[in-house]
Amino acid sequence: MVRKSLVCRSLLLTLVVIIGGGFYDLSVVRADETRWEVGAHGGWSYDDDEESFNQADIIVAYRLPLQWQRWDVLNVSTRLTAMAGVLDGGGDTGLLGTLGLELVIGLGDSPFEFRTGGGATLMSRYKYGDEDFGGAFQFTSHLGLEYHFLESLSAFTRIQHMSNAGIYSENPGVNLMMIGLRYRF
Repeated sequence: MVRKSLVCRSLLLTLVVIIGGGFYDLSVVRADETRWEVGAHGGWSYDDDEESFNQADIIVAYRLPLQWQRWDVLNVSTRLTAMAGVLDGGGDTGLLGTLGLELVIGLGDSPFEFRTGGGATLMSRYKYGDEDFGGAFQFTSHLGLEYHFLESLSAFTRIQHMSNAGIYSENPGVNLMMIGLRYRF
């Protein structure tokens, strides 16, 4: 129930921001703004039914050209994201690849940003010990908080959910707590 709730809330927030776009002043990214982000994160599962999991990823993100601003306080921008990583659990290790979209919500000059998004994930294996994810195609969604402590460097934490949304007969999913670093250029 918690897994479906996290996915639903993440998708609902994404839709509200996109549909409500007419409420915001639409602008394009300025030429002097950073376009690329690279980083790495790792984490562990926190509500295991059968197996415990660890995951580590390399992240690449590209800032898409549209952003929404309101009252010089609220700034919403979008990213195209790609991740490549390793999932370990149940004595087995496999590779993951995810391609998706992310919303980045900032408030004024605050060093904090809220991030939410999701994407399609392919797994090199879908059976880990006693855990069967049902198939190689999964969906990954996340909610997170990022802190910019240097001009181009930030630290973040996020809650991440991966499951197949019921497209296979088996759908245990996995929830992970992730921490990482990101560099913008």
